[in-house]
Amino acid sequence: MAKSEALNQLKAMIKAAYQKTHPNFPEHAIPINTFEGLKPEKREKKRIEKFLNLTPGCSCNIIENRGQRIDNTTTIESYDGARRTVGSVEWRGSGMRKGIADMIAIIKGRAVHIELKRIYKNGRDRQSEYQKQQEAEVRASGGHYWIVHSFEDFYHQFMAFTNEINHSSF
Repeated sequence: MAKSEALNQLKAMIKAAYQKTHPNFPEHAIPINTFEGLKPEKREKKRIEKFLNLTPGCSCNIIENRGQRIDNTTTIESYDGARRTVGSVEWRGSGMRKGIADMIAIIKGRAVHIELKRIYKNGRDRQSEYQKQQEAEVRASGGHYWIVHSFEDFYHQFMAFTNEINHSSF
């Protein structure tokens, strides 16, 4: 399979969904957003979410677990006109369980937790101990846990998974 097959499939799905909701809109002018303007990790998550939410029998939510940035800085000006910033920035925890996957999906009635681990120039992103523990818990409870490196990687895992579901008898 070509690397761009996954992206071409996503574009076709976006186009079909738009045509369904806007039947009189000219086909050549349909906006097809593949999230090119986003940072790489966010872009891949949004593509996976969009793909699953456009696929019949599937649903997906991105789990934001970063917490909240609290900016306690202020700029002061001295009597001679010099300006400087004082204070600090802190992060308040989200209250979310540590190690939870980036996305949680239902694919054809099966729970699938999806963790995006990108491959960087200096090596791969690695799972934390919390994420490894969460993966073990998901698998022990009968769920599926995928570690994907890109939208294309996800797409191939998705196709293999749905093919397996279609050929098995439950």
